[in-house]
Amino acid sequence: MPGVGRYAELRGIRIYYELAGAGPPLLLLHGAAGECRQFDGQRRDFASHHRLVLPDSRAQGRTSDGPGPLTYHEMAEDIVALLDLLGIPRADVMGWSDGGNTGIDLAIHHPDRLAHLVTFGSNFSPDGLEPAAFEWNRTATAASFGPEMKTGWTRLNPEPDHYEVAMNKLLEMWRTEPKFTPLELASIRAPTLVCAGEHDIVRREHTLALAEAIPTASSWIVPGGSHGVMLERPDLVNSRVLDFLAREPLR
Repeated sequence: MPGVGRYAELRGIRIYYELAGAGPPLLLLHGAAGECRQFDGQRRDFASHHRLVLPDSRAQGRTSDGPGPLTYHEMAEDIVALLDLLGIPRADVMGWSDGGNTGIDLAIHHPDRLAHLVTFGSNFSPDGLEPAAFEWNRTATAASFGPEMKTGWTRLNPEPDHYEVAMNKLLEMWRTEPKFTPLELASIRAPTLVCAGEHDIVRREHTLALAEAIPTASSWIVPGGSHGVMLERPDLVNSRVLDFLAREPLR
């Protein structure tokens, strides 16, 4: 039933996902240490036009972790496996923050699977963040996320004792990834909308450079918005994204 959580065993993890709506498939990829209900501000509007697929990424939300480091590529391959399971050959993708980075990896390595790509607050290298955020990443530990993060994560995750390991994997990923090359970004064929808040933790020049590196991309800096502009201003974000997704995809 639409909106009811489901689980799938794939690629050595147990992945949680939700389905809603009807129409062309739209995959929604949440931000770091989050879960799919970060898109609650978009769900109603988007489900009126699209069949939504909302997974929790590995080691986050209600999805278990696997062996080895956490990487954007591993999370992208999880998504491909989920799309295969659901019988979806091609989908639109919207990702926030780490979800957008995963979407970029999908567009690079599986170009035939994306019709459109929308990113919010994403980066193509670790130094794309504002200095304060970059410095926080450099020295942070699992404890740096604070008690509220730990409470929320352990309440949802099937491996509550795995919190410190999972957060340290996430921090290590932020210190070393993403590292998308100019050649990789130039290979993206899907029409792309690169977005960020006016006061995002991703530097504005980095956001604009990301859009310039993708031949099919345009950019949108949302006035007054922060890194969480998707949560803050669904009234602005939803209509702009739906208009973009309604454009004819490249063949």
